[in-house]
Amino acid sequence: MSDYSLDARAREVLDFWFGAPDSAEYGRKRKMWFKKDAAFDALLRERFGALLDAACAGELDAWCATPEGALALVIVLDQFSRNCHRDTPRAFAADERALAIARAMVANGADLRLPTVEHRAFAYLPFEHAESAEAQRESLRLFGELAKDPQAKGYFDYAQRHAEVIARFGRFPHRNAQLGRESSEAETAFLLQPGSRF
Repeated sequence: MSDYSLDARAREVLDFWFGAPDSAEYGRKRKMWFKKDAAFDALLRERFGALLDAACAGELDAWCATPEGALALVIVLDQFSRNCHRDTPRAFAADERALAIARAMVANGADLRLPTVEHRAFAYLPFEHAESAEAQRESLRLFGELAKDPQAKGYFDYAQRHAEVIARFGRFPHRNAQLGRESSEAETAFLLQPGSRF
């Protein structure tokens, strides 16, 4: 059920990302979500760049008053940041804020009040993106629960792959170059393997 007390900007984020509730794409996976596309990144920077800056500054925290508002803020911080600042350290700069909001959503049950499986999956992605064994355990738990729904196909597999990398290295080696971190020999060898980069 949609929350009609939602901030108009939060509604714009959700409609852009998931499609409007009355649209054909609503509640379905969308190709734009996990695809590297310079034109799409540029569109997000133009349309939502200022909103991302406001979210990073804590100016949109009031959105967390509703489940869908909190999710919109997570999407801005966890997803838009990756598109708008691709291949730079800023791509991950908002991860801690996104994870804190996601944790609060799970703690108060807001994730279970989201309208579709796809909405819930994006509420859980900050756990999957975290370079933390504890967050990865929670990611596996949450995506494991989500996987009970046939609509959630594929999400648990990606959660497992992320968790395995953190268990092995304690961080995501594919971020090293962007974050100015030196890769170990084992990480360098790992990065040469197909499918090692998310």
